[in-house]
Amino acid sequence: MSSLHSLAKHLSLFKLSGNDAAVFLQNQTINLFDDQWPQPHYTAICNPKGRILFSLLVWKQFDDYYLAVDKTLSEQFEQYIQMRIFRMGVKLKVADERQPVVEATDYRRVEDIQLTLTADLTVADETLFWALFFRAELPWITRQTSEQFIPQHLSLDQHQLIEYQKGCYPGQEIIARLHFIGRNKKHLTLVQLDKNHTDLKNAEKVTINDSPVQLCSPPINFNGQLCAQIVKNKSRADD
Repeated sequence: MSSLHSLAKHLSLFKLSGNDAAVFLQNQTINLFDDQWPQPHYTAICNPKGRILFSLLVWKQFDDYYLAVDKTLSEQFEQYIQMRIFRMGVKLKVADERQPVVEATDYRRVEDIQLTLTADLTVADETLFWALFFRAELPWITRQTSEQFIPQHLSLDQHQLIEYQKGCYPGQEIIARLHFIGRNKKHLTLVQLDKNHTDLKNAEKVTINDSPVQLCSPPINFNGQLCAQIVKNKSRADD
């Protein structure tokens, strides 16, 4: 029996193709895409105010780009792209022939997600899916958290996943201004929750350890503990 688990319940997959596909992708996303990297490339698309609309995983296969977005944002993402490829040599379509998969082990991370043509795989549950991001210390934007956070508030700068000087992309001015002349006061961290926090929802604003925070994931059982990603104010020790 295959140890691969399908992530199709959590991710929608699209194929971006055409002569202008690479340029279009670079003009929309917050970082540079390395065509030679075989693992999924993590990036994001922001609104003009610098807040993340979509987290993306990107694979290049031959001349095509496969883009994975959260299932809850599938329709919004398709509409967003279709409205912006007018008169460009770019086509977007749902990639039903492939699905994102990962091995169900205790050490797999986001970069271990692969694409396969194999069907009839075990469906990954919510715990397996979110654990991939917890281990990588990366956020994943859903409908609940879309337009809630700028990239620095999710610590993407700490992963060198923000390009400040490449060609203009949505929200770049806000993001670059914070980097060059501002001070980032928030960051993403993983916290252990009390048992009475099981009903917390993704994007909910709560008080934890006397500090106001906002969730950036649902609470899940991770390494035997109830955990969630939160965005909180930085302390002096975090700087």
